[in-house]
Formats: sequence, structure tokens, C-alpha cells
Amino acid sequence: MGMYVSNFTSKKSSKNIRLGLKSASQALLGTVLGVSTAFNAQGQSLPDGWQSDVALLVYSEPTRVSALEPAIAINKIFDDESILGMKLVLDALSGASHNGAAANNAAQTFTRPSGQGSYQAPAGETPLDDTFRDTRINFSVHYQYDVKRLEKMLWGVNVSSEYDFLSVGGSSTYLRDLNQRNTTLSAGLSFEIDSIRAVGGFADPLSAMQANTLAQNKVGSSHNRVMIESLLGITQIIDHKSLLQINYGLAFSDGEHTDPYKVVSVLDSNGDLIAANGLNGTYLYEHRPDSRIRQNVFTKLKRFVWGDVVDVSYRFAWDDWGIHSHTLDTHYRFNLSASFYLEPHLRFYQQQQADFYRHSITNSEIVPNFLSADYRLANMQANTIGVKLGFLTPSGHKSSVRFEYYQQTGNSHPSNALPNQKNIDLYPTVEAYIFQYNYKI
Repeated sequence: MGMYVSNFTSKKSSKNIRLGLKSASQALLGTVLGVSTAFNAQGQSLPDGWQSDVALLVYSEPTRVSALEPAIAINKIFDDESILGMKLVLDALSGASHNGAAANNAAQTFTRPSGQGSYQAPAGETPLDDTFRDTRINFSVHYQYDVKRLEKMLWGVNVSSEYDFLSVGGSSTYLRDLNQRNTTLSAGLSFEIDSIRAVGGFADPLSAMQANTLAQNKVGSSHNRVMIESLLGITQIIDHKSLLQINYGLAFSDGEHTDPYKVVSVLDSNGDLIAANGLNGTYLYEHRPDSRIRQNVFTKLKRFVWGDVVDVSYRFAWDDWGIHSHTLDTHYRFNLSASFYLEPHLRFYQQQQADFYRHSITNSEIVPNFLSADYRLANMQANTIGVKLGFLTPSGHKSSVRFEYYQQTGNSHPSNALPNQKNIDLYPTVEAYIFQYNYKI
């Protein structure tokens, strides 16, 4: 989640399910295309049956959040072809994060989440809390084995700890081959239990932010959330060059979904600040529903083309918060030689806003039961362009480097903007640069 910032749309518990489905599709892909989706490493420096993958990811949003993420995964393949895997990921994040308040023609002052101290946002700029920092540790274990000749099971557990967040989850995935192994059916189930410990405590939803010299409206320091997710899939070999995968996912979560660090601006009819509670503006802490049902349909096509591999996927997702999204993801892998490949990547994402999203409200309105100005719940588009270069090291180990550029845009000048908001960018473009290095043994 992050100190002073939270992302309540995480899907950590579903990753083990998707790992099982991904493993099935990759195994089938090698059979169909007659090529490996990864290099056959020549080097060998681990005992027989052991494999490792070390990675480093660097993520940077200029003027906002930066992250450094090292990770290591270790797999052991036993004589009976069962697989035990472990993965450790560390995240170090820092920078500035949007607190939800709208930019204004006047400078703004906010109380820090701890209730101690304050910070400012210059006139015309998006309010950012520059105290955002966090360190996340995630450890997961999975075990895959054959139930029968055509059946596999994959079990997984994971624990994730952050400054203000603790998550424990588990998953199981069942894989069944049919039609002379040309078809694989998959079914997965996962659960996640989260404990959210807000810095300074949870504010009373829809209550007003107070100056740091005043008592804050707090209603507890720790809240919980439970999520259950299921996934059904089918992977089908179409011909010796093509593979098709279709999944349906359903997730239900109950408990704390409100971000304790996000606020919504309350303005007058012209869009000007209203001084109150010892501050030069009025801000209400957001409130989201206590439950959420999410669904998605995902389809992917892989095909061997002129010695290369093309991968195209589409996901349509929707939930009972009113959010609908479309994701189109494409990879084209140029197999340049036995030791090199080049893989361009394009991703397009479009989202319809949540029913309770508002960039701000006026003091003449009746405050709704649910309200959030979190830009991640707004109408938006996000595009990613990148390239990955894979190669064998002189010792024969598989390595790759990935460079990507991410851009997120929204409605900067919405039609319902107040008069003095017309000349303000209410959804500034978010940009990020991503670098990742992988080394496999």
C-alpha cells in the first residue's frame, strides 16, 4: 500500500492462479510452435534440477514516485517432475503522491496523515504529498505436481508486508489435459486477507480535514479486508503454429476499501477555496463501498510467424463500482539468432470512471454516501510502449533487458469543471520510465 498512500486494487492473491495458467500455455506453446519461448541455456552453475531467476526493476515517475525492486526466484524440479518454487521481492518506494485534492488558482495547505505537520501545494499545481515512502517485502511459495497422467495441481501461499499493510494469501489451480493434450482446462481459486494500518489512524469517512493544530476525526487505526477470486480457463492448440487461451475471472472483496490518505476538495460555486477547520481550504476524507465484485474476460492468441512469435491479448473487465476497462496487449518476438531476440511491446488501456468519482464538489451539494477523487478511479487512458532484448551471456545463461515508457492521461478539462477550474489541468498526464534486467541460471 505505501506509507501515506494506498492502492486498494491490488491482485496479489490471484498471481499464483495466473502462474498456473501461464505455465500451461507456455508448455503448450513450445509443443505447438516447435520452438522454446526462452533460450536453452548452455551454462550450468546450479545443482541438477535447480533453476534461479534474478531480476532488478527500476520505475520512475518524474516529479512523483520512484521505485527500486530487486527480486529472486528459485525453482527445484524433482525426479517425478513436480516443481517447488520460491520467490522473494523487495520494493523500495519514495517520492510524491497525489492526495486527491483538486488543483486550484490559490495555494493550498494540508495536514499530514500523521496529524503532525503540514505541507503545501502551489497555485495551479496538483497537490502532492512528498512524504510518500515505503518498503515492501513479498515472499511466495508454490508447488506443482501431477495428480494423474493428464492432471496437475498447483498450490501457492504468499505473504506481503509494508509499512501500513500486511497481506496473507493462498491459492490452488487445477489443470486437466484433454484431446490428446491439445486442450487444457484450468480452474483456480485464491483468497487474501489484508490488514491495513493507516498512519495516524483512519479518518471518519466524509469528515473534514482539520489543521494540524486541531484534533483529527479518527475512528480506529487498523481495518481488514478479505478477497476471494476464482478463475476458469481453456487453452487450445489450433494448429502446429497457433495457440488460443480464454479465461474468465470473478473476484469478491469485503471490508476496508476506502483509502485513508485520499481527500476530496469542497469549493464554492466559482471553484474557489473555502477556508475552514484552520486551513485555507475544505477537504473531505473519501469514502468507498465496503465490498466490490469484479469480473473479467481474457483472451490471448500466440502464433509462430516466419520464425518469430506474435502474442496478442485482450481483456474486458467490469465491476459493481461502475468501472469498465479494455486492455489490448501485443508482443512481437523477433528471433534474431540462437542467442538473441528482440521483442517490441505495445499496450493500450481505457477505463470508464467509478460511479462515485468526482474531481471536486461544491458546498451547495448534498454530500453523497460514497465519494472519491482518486485519479485511478477516473475516466482515463494509459499506453505503454517498450522493447525487450534477450541474449545469452558468454557463460551461456539467459538474460534480458527491458525498457518501457508509460503514459496515463485523463479528462484535463471536464465539462462539469467550475468557472475558476476551466483554466486548470484537473488530470495532468502521468509519465513513467521502466527498466528491468533479468538473469537466469
